Amino acid sequence: MNQVKQENLSNVPVIIPIELDSSMAIKLSMSTKMSRGKSLMTRADIWHQVRIIRGKHYDKELVLKSILKTVEPADFIPVKYQICGEDAFFIVRNCGPALEKLCKTSLIIKNVKGDALILIITLGYASTRDLKVDIRPFLRAALNKRYSPNEKMLNLENFHTDPNIAETAYCPLSQLRISNHVLNLAKTAVATFERLNLQHNELFNISAIENSNLTAIKYLDLRHNNLLNMCALAPLRKLTVTKLWLDGNPLCENYSTIRQYIDSAKKYCPQLRELDGVCIVSRMPLIFKDYFGDDRKRQLVRKFALHFFNLYDQPDRSVLRGLYHKDAVYSMSFTVPNTVAAKTNLQQYTAQNRNLMKRTPKKITTFYQGQEEILAGHAKLPRSYHDRSSFKYDVLYDDEKYLVMCISGLFKKLSLGINVLSFSRTFVLSADADHEYHILNDQYHIDMAPEKITPDKIKAKASYDITPICFSPSEKSVLAIRMEQITTLNREYSENYLSDAGWDLRQALTNFMKDYKSLSIPEHAFYK
Repeated sequence: MNQVKQENLSNVPVIIPIELDSSMAIKLSMSTKMSRGKSLMTRADIWHQVRIIRGKHYDKELVLKSILKTVEPADFIPVKYQICGEDAFFIVRNCGPALEKLCKTSLIIKNVKGDALILIITLGYASTRDLKVDIRPFLRAALNKRYSPNEKMLNLENFHTDPNIAETAYCPLSQLRISNHVLNLAKTAVATFERLNLQHNELFNISAIENSNLTAIKYLDLRHNNLLNMCALAPLRKLTVTKLWLDGNPLCENYSTIRQYIDSAKKYCPQLRELDGVCIVSRMPLIFKDYFGDDRKRQLVRKFALHFFNLYDQPDRSVLRGLYHKDAVYSMSFTVPNTVAAKTNLQQYTAQNRNLMKRTPKKITTFYQGQEEILAGHAKLPRSYHDRSSFKYDVLYDDEKYLVMCISGLFKKLSLGINVLSFSRTFVLSADADHEYHILNDQYHIDMAPEKITPDKIKAKASYDITPICFSPSEKSVLAIRMEQITTLNREYSENYLSDAGWDLRQALTNFMKDYKSLSIPEHAFYK
């Protein structure tokens, strides 16, 4: 057996590395003969090393984007990028056409800032047998983290920057080989997804969607990519995409009218009902579902909505403590007639209704001011579940100091009978220190839901797992001071215990007591 193994090893050709500098690279590119260097380039079983002279002084992503731009559309996947001394290094394999393109530049390329990057390539740096790198586990971890089962959404926005991947390999979805591999892997790594977000991936084409046979996609977000013409949407012809985002692509500049833009998109997505957030159903005026001033506000408003309603739908709404300004005001209006409310178990809303056209008995409070009063008012209303998929957003005012938004949608009443109702909630937020926002005004309006919306249409979660969150450094400082006062730990150790406990003071104290009883806390951890 040992003799057979020895014979097999003797059949493996010995790899003799070749180092290419600028002069050797240009000679190799001009040669018409199949030299040993070109032979090494074509082999798929060996790694090549790319060295960037003085690469330490350049941003990693800037360097890699410059190299990929030089070799496109050829495949080139940098792996194990690292700094050693003044230079930067990474390895690549199975990329002969890309290496030939680099050789034609004399291994001198310019980055986006105009600086010259000088490369040295070692062909045949190592064999794949001796140097094994498998990025599939990292890709699976990233895909699982970015999948939302409730929304059936796979979020691949800025995929190459994902920390699960970035430390091992540079995997931009703009390379067809990468996008094919990632989307094929997604079919097995996560459950079926109907919504796919591909924002900010510098895509020139989306053929990987067709190549991966992703027939279930109905919502596709392609914002802020490099799609030049609408014909790039050809891979979508066999799909039933009903919602599509194209904003931020060069193709948007090709049309002088909105109707031309819509008609062109519908050639490739005939089932399209919403384009760039606008309802485009025939014989209907163009209606924006949501309105945001910019992408940054979009993220802020959606994060606020998710956080607020996750807390509001808790069995104990006192978890909202801290979100309201000390001088905040809140009121609720309810438009369902009293007779209908009585028949449908909605009397609790009637009792809290603030109707300016109708006198309210002095004993009944319908206008709440201050955090404690507001929380008491919330506690009087039935338990609820707000359906996030039905939310519509409208930013009414924004001057960086105050933000006014309206969020509307559907919710399910979960106590004293189950009902589906519609709501519109207007918030006035004030921006405080540490980029923290507080609610100054909360106006909650409730009405009946459309008749076709029945309780079974909204799948409510009974509860959420609430993790304590500190919204600002100042709040963390307050917790750290409290931890110091209780334990006499110094600031460093107090913050370490709080950080390990997710800034849950009670859990941090529990962990401290366990360590204190076991005598595992050093003396220097305490104030003297």
